[in-house]
Amino acid sequence: MNNWKKCLMNVACTSVCLLDFNTVVLAVTPKTKIVPTPKYQLAQTPIGYCTVSGLTDSSLNVRDRPNGEVIGSLENGRVVALGVTDGSEGENWTRIISPIEGYVSAKYLTDCKYKY
Repeated sequence: MNNWKKCLMNVACTSVCLLDFNTVVLAVTPKTKIVPTPKYQLAQTPIGYCTVSGLTDSSLNVRDRPNGEVIGSLENGRVVALGVTDGSEGENWTRIISPIEGYVSAKYLTDCKYKY
């Protein structure tokens, strides 16, 4: 078994023991396929919330990446959950994870409250 699979099993088993769960099922076989999770799906816990505002007669575009393809839109007054970022998006873009996951122009977010 690969070292990383052994490490994953040890962490999972230790976590379960510490949390005092009664039943655990963990099966890692040579046929187990572990698929990497895309970067934008990691750490889905919100770090804060903001309100969409400052739009005149249109909605705020949500993009799949900064300056990327439009994947949705949000209206004035909509509250969005902020996601963890690595800073690569720059100052003008903010990553949101709810109500839709993507990136929005930071200048249209106000009343931001952070959890840290």
